[in-house]
Amino acid sequence: MSTTPNEVDKPNSGFARTIAKPIVFDGTHSPVKSALFIIICAAWILPGLIGHDPWKSADEAIPFGVVLSMLRDGHWLTTTIAGVADFDYPPLYHWIASATAWIFSPALALHDGARLATGLFMALTMLYVHKTATRLFDQRAGRIAVLLLISCLGLIWRAHQINPEVAGLAGYAIAFYGMTRLRSEPRKGGISTGVGAAIVALAIGIAPALLVPLISFALITFLHDWRNRDFRRGIAISLAVMLPLMLVYPGALWLTDSLTHGALVAVLGIPFLSEESRHAFIPTYFLQIMPWYGLPALPFAIWLWWRDRAKLRDRVELAMPLVAFVVLLIGFSMLRESRDASAMALLIPLAFAAANALDRLPRAMASFMDWFSVLFFGFLMAVLWLYWVAALTGFPSGVARDAARLAPGFTVTFGIVTFLIALLLTIVWLYAVVRAHRSNRRAIVNWAAGITLIWVIPNMLALPAFDYVLSYRAVAARIQSQLPPERKCLVAYGLGDAQRASLDYFAGLRFVPQNDAKADSCDWLLTQGTRERSPVVDASWQLMWRGSRPADRTERFSLYHRQ
Repeated sequence: MSTTPNEVDKPNSGFARTIAKPIVFDGTHSPVKSALFIIICAAWILPGLIGHDPWKSADEAIPFGVVLSMLRDGHWLTTTIAGVADFDYPPLYHWIASATAWIFSPALALHDGARLATGLFMALTMLYVHKTATRLFDQRAGRIAVLLLISCLGLIWRAHQINPEVAGLAGYAIAFYGMTRLRSEPRKGGISTGVGAAIVALAIGIAPALLVPLISFALITFLHDWRNRDFRRGIAISLAVMLPLMLVYPGALWLTDSLTHGALVAVLGIPFLSEESRHAFIPTYFLQIMPWYGLPALPFAIWLWWRDRAKLRDRVELAMPLVAFVVLLIGFSMLRESRDASAMALLIPLAFAAANALDRLPRAMASFMDWFSVLFFGFLMAVLWLYWVAALTGFPSGVARDAARLAPGFTVTFGIVTFLIALLLTIVWLYAVVRAHRSNRRAIVNWAAGITLIWVIPNMLALPAFDYVLSYRAVAARIQSQLPPERKCLVAYGLGDAQRASLDYFAGLRFVPQNDAKADSCDWLLTQGTRERSPVVDASWQLMWRGSRPADRTERFSLYHRQ
């Protein structure tokens, strides 16, 4: 049967009409909006998980050192780095990261496989943020709550590292979902809340996990809802679930005589009980970082709580995010180490509150954010592309010199696959900006898409350069090349845990602490200092090598041989 030209063109013209239509972000679903949401989430979560070494950051190198010890030495119960006990966190994240590293080891390097655990926990977090927002508000709130969460400036860097805090983040997300069901479905809500709290306990400590039932008690008090029998029953079920689960790990340590002071500090999740971490405890730290860390969700949440302040005690969808944020902020300020990685869970209640506020924001406030995000991220996108072109071609020459100073000695190469991915996502961002109908929701979509694009472009185009600058692989190789195979042992002085873990991974170097009795018989010494100040050693040691990572203007390693 013959086919007319008009019939042949119908599919193409239909597709063209679909993508040519304005995108109206009104909370309803459409194929184009669903595709954009999936693209943003995938582009946000996947880049940065594989393709680079564990970098200088202690938040990545130290947890990976624990994972490596589990895989190589079989230390599954007591966490160690390069054979030395090191208790920073309970082991749940390390167990999962070890499993993903082992499962994917035929195809991926161990560090890349371990980092997939972070992607797994982040996907779990996004799923339960979606489910919680849908239950708290309506079907229109799920996606926007996820976009608000991943838009926050404080999340993007830490959520792509080998980082136990990400497992705690997922635990809190699950617990918040359970809390939405406590009042009406006490059994299901109690089990979800208890399991989420147990995940927090096994990931970052018992004290942070106890904030979950504290939020439940604070919420029932804030709402004057003590007469609600189901609410009380749901809280009781959550306690009955979480308490036995959170005591499994410390119980195993106690039964094996492994519950040392360091292990107890990690199990409890109260680092200031340790003298080594006490200096990092600043009670006002989390309050100080929130103005930038919580952008853009924080100002929207504050606006909502102020606008609806008279209704806060009457409506659970208003009360729960506020109570959760306040309890977590106070609890973290009293219990947690003052590091931005520890603040991630604060962003979840902010995302819920902001999702509730978004459709009611003053048009001027949303429009300002919309245009600011387009201009700001558009400018950064142009700068990133310019630097990549300059580094690749040498033109413009001034920009090329700046790029060369960032990674001295590195040669940029062209990768067709990574280039096409970065180009395609740039085009998708431009399409979304041009075709989206102006609305309050468009402001968040543009912000989320913009911050995702600014994350994707460096990871696609400049990841090898970052790896060259931030990895200890080359330093480890140079140190190893100076050491004879028959050396007795190697002493370390001033060596950080992150560096010790990295040198063990890349070169198999294990160190004897300087205060160890075996140190006197060692014939090699490695020190870590700065360019201005290196550790002083006595005249019996002869300097054999001194160096650092490319472009590192502070850190310096020195290798000595006993004369």
